[in-house]
Amino acid sequence: MSEIRKGEYSIYQEELEDLAYQPKGFIEKLLFGLTKSLFKNEELHYSFSVPVSEFLRGELFCSDISEATGISFTQRDLMCLLLDDFLYQAKQRNNPYDIYYELNIRSEHSLKIKSYDGESKTFKTKSSGKTRIFECVIRRKEALRLEVILSDIAEIHEERIFKVNDVLRILYSDFIQKYKKGELVNALENIIIRLKKNT
Repeated sequence: MSEIRKGEYSIYQEELEDLAYQPKGFIEKLLFGLTKSLFKNEELHYSFSVPVSEFLRGELFCSDISEATGISFTQRDLMCLLLDDFLYQAKQRNNPYDIYYELNIRSEHSLKIKSYDGESKTFKTKSSGKTRIFECVIRRKEALRLEVILSDIAEIHEERIFKVNDVLRILYSDFIQKYKKGELVNALENIIIRLKKNT
């Protein structure tokens, strides 16, 4: 794994180092075991930038679900559902080539690139240019699974490296854009059913 990739996938790298580490003696083993158990259910914070128009649509979508169910449903909850679905589908496919191409297509769809400014290396989108920072929390084990998938993809396609933040932004923006265009049939109803099953 290259140095760049090590930096991109720190949770994955930590896990590899833990697996390679062999504690000696009772005290060292005990401390190592305690440390591992403490971080097992750790929640990690990620953030990414989205157009304010997408953020507003996400807020309204989540508000509709909250009103229909009587259960508080936030954009963080939506992000967790989108990530769960992505990880489940990735596990079923178990094909980094397919996942890479899907992320590429979704990325192009959600960014809606209009032009490229070679001087400043920035992408210009069709939106008003106003953005909002989306902050979300995901469990360590999900971040690890995602980093393993992304590391596999990076080994196949070294010219493009997806980070965890990239995937979260792609999943969110892709969902909002498809919902906006009416391409997601019964999305609201399906999430409501899913929430009621879990309560």
